[in-house]
Amino acid sequence: MKTKTIKLLLLLTIILGGINLKAQTPTCSELYSYVKQKGGYPTTQYCYGSSFIVKAERYTVDGTGVAVIWMKNNDYDITGTPYIYCGISIMTWSNFTSAGVSGSWGKAFHQYIKGRNCDCN
Repeated sequence: MKTKTIKLLLLLTIILGGINLKAQTPTCSELYSYVKQKGGYPTTQYCYGSSFIVKAERYTVDGTGVAVIWMKNNDYDITGTPYIYCGISIMTWSNFTSAGVSGSWGKAFHQYIKGRNCDCN
């Protein structure tokens, strides 16, 4: 009887322990909060005249460039919704802002930022 109880407890420990072994992917809200907390002061670019983007911010967190792009929900939106992108080097940021100022923010976003999604839910 004692042996069965020990085996059952051991099995439960293995099963329950295995559940917590997987790495947890943070939510994008958690990642955004971490970036705001650890990233210091961002480089901010207001995207005047854009029908797509309100503003863009670049942070450096743990040596990695992170961009927060505030996208408009409609033509009258002046605050936007933040979306987070990772692996944004200083050169990529410079190319994005230069292309946006001299041309189209939407085209600049699609060329330099889109596709660099962070690993978050």
